[in-house]
Amino acid sequence: MKSKKMALLILFAAVILNGFFANLVYAGAAYIYEMANPGDTGYAGAGLAARAGDAGTVFTNPAGMTRFQKPATMLGATVLYLYVPFDPDQDTTASGPDGDANGFVPGGSLAYIHPVSESLTLGISAQNYFGLSLDWGGNWVGRYQSSKVTIVAPQLQPTIAYKVNDWLSVGAGAGLTLGYISDEAKIDTPEPDLGNGKFKYDDTDFAVQGNFGVMIEPSERTRIGVRYLTETDLDFDSDIYFSGEGPIIADLTKNVRGLDLGMHMPQSVMAGIFHQVNDEWAILGSVGWDDWSRFAKIHIRVDGTGIDEGADAGFDDTWHYGVGVEHQYTPKLMLTGGFSYDSSMSKGSTRPLTIPLGSMYRYGVGFKYQKRDDLILGGGLSFMWEGDLPVKTAGSGGNTVSGQYENVNLTFVSFYAQWL
Repeated sequence: MKSKKMALLILFAAVILNGFFANLVYAGAAYIYEMANPGDTGYAGAGLAARAGDAGTVFTNPAGMTRFQKPATMLGATVLYLYVPFDPDQDTTASGPDGDANGFVPGGSLAYIHPVSESLTLGISAQNYFGLSLDWGGNWVGRYQSSKVTIVAPQLQPTIAYKVNDWLSVGAGAGLTLGYISDEAKIDTPEPDLGNGKFKYDDTDFAVQGNFGVMIEPSERTRIGVRYLTETDLDFDSDIYFSGEGPIIADLTKNVRGLDLGMHMPQSVMAGIFHQVNDEWAILGSVGWDDWSRFAKIHIRVDGTGIDEGADAGFDDTWHYGVGVEHQYTPKLMLTGGFSYDSSMSKGSTRPLTIPLGSMYRYGVGFKYQKRDDLILGGGLSFMWEGDLPVKTAGSGGNTVSGQYENVNLTFVSFYAQWL
């Protein structure tokens, strides 16, 4: 009986981990550029560390704030639509509909720049670029891994930038981060008459993420930017709430008091270049790296069970490459476009059921319109394609799920206003 109890608890812990990764990884696998700065949508994230063309540079590269000679305020909104339908194959033994996590996710951001002197500039921004909510429904075939999971990590980031000389600026910010996680999954109870039970956990944690930037301007037409985000720990500690689990599982889990999860928001390096070719055209490029292999290593402890160990999801680091363009169509209207590629953190042989992520291909178009001398209106549309994503076989309580997510894609629409 003791061995059966421990086996069930270990399986239970694995289910929790699976749902935990489902949320956090989908939140990132690249950090979501469009949610941090709505101006990035019209470039598909290309060249973000070097542009410094709007107040969103407070986050994308704080060193770029020194390019502003007077205060600037930027307010923006972004709406994301996810299309992630799941198609189980013949190896699936779990019952229930195919399931999907299709839906809309809104977001907003704020940035403010205030020059103090010719050399010193202060700024502040608010954004939530690391977070998402996925809801497959309570009856889908993968409900014993996760049915609904949410994480948000909004940041309030004060920043400072200093212009060292005519060609070099440096900047730094402290991202005051409030992380929140909530996950729930169904329980396949041994008693046939009871149907499905449910467990849930949620928690918040506070952390600080460093944001450091360098801006090099070898000429008036060219600038090179580098932005580094530090690794940041979020330690979630939550009670586990059961309902409808039945007397057998209730007895096996009666000592379960809580769940401790330690994870890392990964460090990230992004470099970009901006070059003004002539009065009408400018080109941009970027390359970046995110430490998702480190993110895959987390620690889990289920209080009251003796389970206290690390886990490794086996993810790979991801690489980003982007190219973009600006075209001054009229004296008041600028058109933008871009393409970027982010490599996949997992493959079909290692991709968990609840992590519909692969290589990301972004295509973006946008505009900036000079409404008045002190007001710029802008917007962008970005389409991100991931395609078909096979997943590894997942089992819980004798329920096996296998198949693939088909034609996975995300669409971003952003609008913003900047006052100068």
